[in-house]
Amino acid sequence: CAGMTQKELYQQALNKEYPNQALVTMDRKHLFFVLAIMFILAAVIGCEEEDSPTSPAPPGLPEELYPIQSSVSWIYDVEAYKNDSLLYRNTDTLTIDKQVIWGSSNWYGLSDEDSIYWRNGVEGVWRLLKDSGYSDGFAEKYYAYPVAAGDKWYVRSDDDSVNVVSIIETVDVPAGVFHGCYYYRFERSNRSRLASVWIKPGVGIVQQSELVFASGDTLESTSKLRKY
Repeated sequence: CAGMTQKELYQQALNKEYPNQALVTMDRKHLFFVLAIMFILAAVIGCEEEDSPTSPAPPGLPEELYPIQSSVSWIYDVEAYKNDSLLYRNTDTLTIDKQVIWGSSNWYGLSDEDSIYWRNGVEGVWRLLKDSGYSDGFAEKYYAYPVAAGDKWYVRSDDDSVNVVSIIETVDVPAGVFHGCYYYRFERSNRSRLASVWIKPGVGIVQQSELVFASGDTLESTSKLRKY
């Protein structure tokens, strides 16, 4: 914690409360006790474990950015292009169909992902990697929530910078029109990948797009929510 040292705080209190130095010896034990309680309270308030429940959302917002629990599913219309030529157009169903316990918490996996798990945690949605590169598991915050437009953070495992573009987006997809969507933008440090994700709090991802530059090719994909 930044600021004055315990010794400085103690001396300041002495100078203010006890200008007569003859009284210092008599009340020194009492003053040390009060200062100790103040420091303990400051440490407790300023520290929080990453595996504690999600921080309360402001009034009117769902407590969780999107539902992460067994058997929840979303259906998306998906299109993919390579150098502006259509590769495929399909309807994909994503279902939470896996569960592991890591760090004394339940983590949930999607049907289209191996060795990747998710949970609602402190200040947003966290991602757990348990592949060959992270055999013991590695977790970090992926989607911050609640957030404000302009908030930024870094996803180290992907080397992505994340920026909250807006929290009042209106998105029109086959599943309907969603107001108040959060718009997250991901950018790889070498600019080989750009991704945009629109999430409606309490519903999940309603739309996302990805642009990847690899071996001279441009790969582009979009997903739009059809049903949930």
